[in-house]
Amino acid sequence: MEPGAVPPPPPPPEAAGNFDPGPPASPPPAPQFPATVVPPQVTQLETQDFGVIPTETLRPGQFHAPTPILIPGAQVVSTQALADALNSGMRVVLIDVLGGSYSLPGALMAPALAQGGHFQDRLQQQAGQWLGQVTGGDASLPVILYCSDPMCWLSYNAALRVVAAGYTNVYWYRGGLHAWQMAGLQLVPAGF
Repeated sequence: MEPGAVPPPPPPPEAAGNFDPGPPASPPPAPQFPATVVPPQVTQLETQDFGVIPTETLRPGQFHAPTPILIPGAQVVSTQALADALNSGMRVVLIDVLGGSYSLPGALMAPALAQGGHFQDRLQQQAGQWLGQVTGGDASLPVILYCSDPMCWLSYNAALRVVAAGYTNVYWYRGGLHAWQMAGLQLVPAGF
């Protein structure tokens, strides 16, 4: 590793098999984006109300479906607020649970966090260990989770898991990759 290089984050929790959390790591530094004014179409996408009632339980399947506009125990963050927070240098843990080819700059990949199940399952225990590593044990550090768009329950499930792990500053980026891209903001190959 080159001097001054940031070590890679620990691997995300796995759905099955042994989970070795490895040594603690710091979240990657916040990327900087050009000042952005989000177009009204993005806000319209992010705030579209499908009339779905928020739930505190993990969705077991059919993840491509309309989502609620609120989430128990967490806050919904807009594209504008997320871009502003990242531009300000705010220390956050940004987690992509979609696991696609592209992600937001600086995002950690953890698709397993989005699985259904229950809050006492093995995945929940692994998630708690992994989150402890990537946050340095700081349960008040902002954790932001996203997937594709308001028709994706993956990040909703993941946010519920992070809340259940005891984190107090959890944000669901409901607009996801689609809203980010609509706003003209940078995507990078996943893992960069």
